Amino acid sequence: MSYRILIPTFVLTLQMAMGQSLVAAERPRHVVLISVDGLSATYFDDNRAPLPTLRSLARQGAVAEGMITSFPSVTWPSHVSLVTGVSPGTHGVVANRVIDRKTGKEITYVGDPTFTKEECVRSPTLYDAVSAAGMTAASIIWPACNGAKTLNWVIPDSNRSSIHQRFTTPGLVEELDQAGISIAKLGRWGWKKEFAPARDSTYSRVAVHLLNRHRPNLLLLHLITPDQIEHVHGPHTEEAYWAVGNADDRIREIWEILNKSPLAGNSTLFVVSDHGFAAYDKMIYPNILFQQEGLIKLDADGGFDEKHVWSQSSGGSAMIYLLDEANKEPLRTKVRRLLAQLEGVDRVLGFEEFKQYGLPNPAENPQQGDLIAVVKPGYAFGNDYKGTDAIEDVGSSKGTHGHLPEPHYMHATFVAAGAGIRSGTKLKTISNLDVAPTIARLLEVPLPTAEGRVLTEILETR
Repeated sequence: MSYRILIPTFVLTLQMAMGQSLVAAERPRHVVLISVDGLSATYFDDNRAPLPTLRSLARQGAVAEGMITSFPSVTWPSHVSLVTGVSPGTHGVVANRVIDRKTGKEITYVGDPTFTKEECVRSPTLYDAVSAAGMTAASIIWPACNGAKTLNWVIPDSNRSSIHQRFTTPGLVEELDQAGISIAKLGRWGWKKEFAPARDSTYSRVAVHLLNRHRPNLLLLHLITPDQIEHVHGPHTEEAYWAVGNADDRIREIWEILNKSPLAGNSTLFVVSDHGFAAYDKMIYPNILFQQEGLIKLDADGGFDEKHVWSQSSGGSAMIYLLDEANKEPLRTKVRRLLAQLEGVDRVLGFEEFKQYGLPNPAENPQQGDLIAVVKPGYAFGNDYKGTDAIEDVGSSKGTHGHLPEPHYMHATFVAAGAGIRSGTKLKTISNLDVAPTIARLLEVPLPTAEGRVLTEILETR
């Protein structure tokens, strides 16, 4: 189907290189990295957004005006970049959903139903480095962590009971039950939006339990309510303000436990997000246009007879796969012309532009599209291929992401506070590639593969 990448020697090599000095460090630190899905940096200065905890943390520690995320600005690539410090072109997860060129079928990363961490993440992670240093790490629904051998505690980021049963750390369900925390419903709840707040409350309770009982050196926590609500109601709406306030409450719960003995004084909290959000009221369906042009042909039952090209949506952008290898170059020219004339399409990127956005050439990673179409404001891409209209009014304002990362509304959040963080530090725009190497420096573990920089200006000298 697709490539399977393993990194079997990384941990052993890193352990040998480090020796035993870091294991016996005089001041072991505890770092919690919370990702609030969909929390745009634009909320921070919006007085209607109830973020008392986050704003207080920014005053006590460090805050960035914004954080440039991965492209496309969606959950799985961004979260892998946050813990590897490398771009999608390097770590290999290029979108939430991609196309298998051999079969023409969709490969799904969202919910991790296809790959384990070892099979999809090409680069060493922050938790790999932490484990190699003899320390412990936990992941609570952080994407692309299933089966990670260097995580001591894992709860999958999945909407399937079978995946929760397979990849949740053995014994953790029973341990949490004894503590009065049930995670049995997570798979059954799936990703139904009405359960989003209950899920986040459960995740934060699990995090507090692990910090109290096991005190991992690194804990990754993914909160999802803002993203779930913004997709339905759009960003900076009354519903969205409630959702970001709910996330702020969860952050407060974690911050409070980090300030109690024995964690107080040697714990650091990072709060980030994976992407911002954009409002839209019109949907673009390139596959309907391709079907009308004969580039997608259906059989009598409505299934696929031929598929020469396919558009795979990421919301604010779409990967275009040219599947007719024998006629790829004339097909490329025709598809670019068709897309350029389509209402709502801002621009079409060719592979020669991918590198500047941290994406691979399709020859290096076949899951990468041949072209990427980008929307104008107010539009989003969809995958429908049946119908007569390639442009549809969706009836009300909704929210999406996946856009190019430069616009301010797509900038992610970055706040850090606690041990080792300089108080009152204000940064301009940073990159999500800077998060992993900065945490690695705090924990005194090497992460030499990171492409981002250590944010030394936020760190106290030791």
